[in-house]
Amino acid sequence: MNNKLVLPLAAALALALPTLQAAPADGTYSAKVNGHNAPMTVTVKIVNHKIDSIDTSKNLETIGVGKLALDKLSKRMVETQSVNVDNVTGATLSSFAIKKGVRDCLTQAGTAKNEFNKKVDTYPTKNETIDTQVVVIGGGGAGLAAAVSAVQNGAKVVVLEKLGYLGGSTNVSGGAFNAVDPKRQKAMGIEDSEDKFYDQTMKGGHNVGNPELVRYLTSNAMSSIEWLESLGSPFKDKIGTATGALWQRSHYGTTPSGNHYIRTLENFLAEHKDSATIITDANVKSLIKDKDGRVIGAVAENHGRKITVIASKGVVITTGGFGANVELRRRVNTGVWKEVDLGKGIGASTIQKAAQGDGIAMGKKVGAEVIGMSDIQLHPCGTPGTGLMEHIRTSGRNRLFINENGDRFVNEGAARDTLCKAIFAQPHSTYWLVVNHLRYPTRDTPDKDGSTIANMASLGAVIEGATLDDLAKKTGMDPAKLKASVDEYNKVASGKIEKDKYGFVANNKEDKPMTEGPWYAVKKVPTVHHTMGGLKINTQTQVLDIAGKPIPGLYAAGEVTGGIHGANRLGGNAIADIFTFGRQAGKVAATAQ
Repeated sequence: MNNKLVLPLAAALALALPTLQAAPADGTYSAKVNGHNAPMTVTVKIVNHKIDSIDTSKNLETIGVGKLALDKLSKRMVETQSVNVDNVTGATLSSFAIKKGVRDCLTQAGTAKNEFNKKVDTYPTKNETIDTQVVVIGGGGAGLAAAVSAVQNGAKVVVLEKLGYLGGSTNVSGGAFNAVDPKRQKAMGIEDSEDKFYDQTMKGGHNVGNPELVRYLTSNAMSSIEWLESLGSPFKDKIGTATGALWQRSHYGTTPSGNHYIRTLENFLAEHKDSATIITDANVKSLIKDKDGRVIGAVAENHGRKITVIASKGVVITTGGFGANVELRRRVNTGVWKEVDLGKGIGASTIQKAAQGDGIAMGKKVGAEVIGMSDIQLHPCGTPGTGLMEHIRTSGRNRLFINENGDRFVNEGAARDTLCKAIFAQPHSTYWLVVNHLRYPTRDTPDKDGSTIANMASLGAVIEGATLDDLAKKTGMDPAKLKASVDEYNKVASGKIEKDKYGFVANNKEDKPMTEGPWYAVKKVPTVHHTMGGLKINTQTQVLDIAGKPIPGLYAAGEVTGGIHGANRLGGNAIADIFTFGRQAGKVAATAQ
């Protein structure tokens, strides 16, 4: 053959044939990657040159969000033998983390870059119309409560959730649930009443909350706890005090965070698939009205296609608030925080990014009245930069707010707006949250989220000190002032004095003197935590128009509504709100004529 023909022919064959790559060598490989909350280890086992298993158990991702994404994607990658799987909407950082970790492991095994990279996820492309009785827009705590309640009351339900998982902001909440509980509180010597709960909720909200809604909340919160227990969601016997709760009536599930409740509601709906349909990645764009003005359905986008749901009995909006919408919260910030820039600089937000105010906008388009939009709550315990409340448990008692100089500056049991205003008055609008062994008996004692001081210290998030002098040196505080601050708190906690100059009173059964190290400190800032304004409703959860009349067929519950918490929400009242009004919305919609 002529040599001039050989080279072109060889080149043509090279283009026509697939490039052969080395198969991954069998073995077990590990890679350390940065997750959403902390570095984590991804371990991949290769058997017969294929991905046999993916282990991400060494992680501190959020229960129900990041952890769910890790579990879902690891199974999907083993099933498809591809790393090129779609991220879980709403858990992007965790999704990227596990995929990077798996790719790093495959590289260690000698795998070429383009192996295990085939595109595997496909979705329906045809538009769909679904007929049901109740459609719930939003699959967070309020939405799932409404869906379960509707099913219990005989209705067929469709839940449309914007994210790739259920639970919304409830998943990332601490799960504190305020309620007057005669049995548990009496056993702990705690005096309480529904009237006291009502008065504190009204006063905490600057007396601008709707008295009827507040009374309904405070009178029905305990029955909501009993309802959750009947579904298989047990509570601890010990009653605590959430930050800004004003009284010892905060209940906590027996497993960590608000995901404790979400799992129970998810399980119920999974067991009633004949009555409940769940569609995730369904971004609802509009409501549907009939010629008589009744709201009869919703239209959503789902992976590029349109889903139309027609509901014969009712539409329930449970899309959450607008705390993650920086532009909107800045625009409506004319209330308590009008002199504070509610941009990203204050510590971002504790709220899910999906909380953009979608449900409020949809309601307005069909004539709903919107109230209290300037009522925005800040939480005093955000982490600088992220706004999240990771690193050291912030709720409860036995923790001190100390400024950069070492001075205590506020009653730590005060309402959240009081705490945040006091923080803004400190140098650099920040402070140190200081705790001791009462919170973490040892460096390896896990908290409710599974984190330990050892974990947090390795990330540089927590400062440790064997003594107060040691802690002061490492944080830059004045040791004399820090010691005086601790002594001042201990005088009240030990009963030597009844009240200090900040108004702190040891009226909680958990208040104890903080006298021994080791000591731990973490830097904190205020962060956007809850929006109290939204759609105006009545105690039947009917959405009201500007004339105060119910919009036929439309209901709402949870953070998308206004009027319940006034200008400031008590810590622990949001969970009580979403389940009390959520189950009411499901019941009323399901039984509508």
